[in-house]
Amino acid sequence: MLLGNLSVPIWAQTSDTKSSQQGGYVFHANSREVLTDVSVTDSNGNPVKGLSRSAFHIFDNDHPQQLESFEEHAGSETTVATASAPPNVVSNAYLEHLPPSLNIILIDTTTIDIVDQMFLNQELARFVNSLPANQGLAIYQRAADGTFLVQNFTSDHTLLLAAIHRAIPHLRQPGSWYASDMGTLRQLAAFLSQIPGRKNVLWFTGGSNLFLKPDPTNVPSYRALRDVYDELESERIAIYPIDARGLTVEVRSGTAEQHMLMADVAEATGGQAWYNNNGLSQIASRVVDTDSHFYTLTYRPDDLRGNNKWHKVKVSVDGGPYHLSYRRGYFDDGTGTSHPPRKTRTMLLAHGETIQAPDRHTEPIIFEARVQPSTATTAMPANATQTSVSAHPPKRNEQPYAVHYSVPLDALTRQMINGEPEISVGAAILAFNHFGRLTGYVAQKLTFSLNEEKLKATPGAKFGFDQQINLPKGEDYLYIALWDTTNGRVGTVQLPLDVEKTK
Repeated sequence: MLLGNLSVPIWAQTSDTKSSQQGGYVFHANSREVLTDVSVTDSNGNPVKGLSRSAFHIFDNDHPQQLESFEEHAGSETTVATASAPPNVVSNAYLEHLPPSLNIILIDTTTIDIVDQMFLNQELARFVNSLPANQGLAIYQRAADGTFLVQNFTSDHTLLLAAIHRAIPHLRQPGSWYASDMGTLRQLAAFLSQIPGRKNVLWFTGGSNLFLKPDPTNVPSYRALRDVYDELESERIAIYPIDARGLTVEVRSGTAEQHMLMADVAEATGGQAWYNNNGLSQIASRVVDTDSHFYTLTYRPDDLRGNNKWHKVKVSVDGGPYHLSYRRGYFDDGTGTSHPPRKTRTMLLAHGETIQAPDRHTEPIIFEARVQPSTATTAMPANATQTSVSAHPPKRNEQPYAVHYSVPLDALTRQMINGEPEISVGAAILAFNHFGRLTGYVAQKLTFSLNEEKLKATPGAKFGFDQQINLPKGEDYLYIALWDTTNGRVGTVQLPLDVEKTK
């Protein structure tokens, strides 16, 4: 049996609770439930469907484990529900209706030279034009100092093609190829942290300097990599490195080593590496078609000690011969061990008042952001508390912009202050240029009083406010965050923006 890459993110944690007959004492026994995504293909690379639960066998440090749950994802639900919106208006409402797995294109312009970028542009355009009408994608770009979103999840081919042409060709800055691949993965994990389910990242690159191994204990400084393994595991991110240089005819120094690193990264995260192949569009189509079908297994390891040791995981399937793609292990560091979330919780407010509120602190806040030029600084409400803000007047090459937030009121926690309902939110905007460098930011804490009579009359109303930021002319990429300062819930959106030239 040919074994490949395994995906073992921590996804669910459980706890068993026993109450004493005496009352007053509760004993909590936590156990970690490991989730494993497994892709199974036949000798021709086609997904194997209809396998039974009993056909799968999983081993943790060579100890056979009993499956707690088993689910087959048939790959038919590929639609990402994204409503059409006016220019420079973005929402994260698509998070409410997602398929079991999502596909992300990552274009690495720090490692791909300009000629290969032009070839990649053609191949990705061919790939997009061949996609089914309901197939959704997101496109990210890695530039000199950062990684940012070029196009959010959409099945609109016109938007996807425009994003590809926006990202490449893209001139590299000298020294950009020394940028850390580790930083790229950590940034990507942070951006995708609010998106549930499996994420397949098709990483088009010109070589890798990333030392992720199927067994990280083979790396002398592997303890420094533990956080990255944990982040990729918990976010269920599988990396598919694809060499954008295509078929390599001449022997280039270091190419074989780069391909070996790409294969290691793929096997360590549950993906597959592709190199020495000019059919980049066919490779992308195959990954999207094949890895949208997978099996999700969960089990509870029987020998966890919280000692930070690496646990090797092996999966086998009866029959075959099959190729299995799955992540090869995890760190026993207690990451994610917690009690299951409660449906409601009691919140202590000012003046000793309490309320019963839904426990949704792990759910993202769904909101919309509208970005438009502003001729004057937006006035902040009199009761707003400013924590950090770049409030200087626009410079010669800057244009003031206003970001209008719109969020359902029932997504925010209301407190009664002096007999009046009140909400407190935080809002932040980070702006990056096309080299991934931070060009501006603003962060504020805002407190608003509400009209109780209007709240009762319009319970489903939306709440809106504006925030101001000065942006340099040219291509900017915005990361916009909104959070409830009472319970910590967060929502984020990203938006590429062509800033108008100042007159």
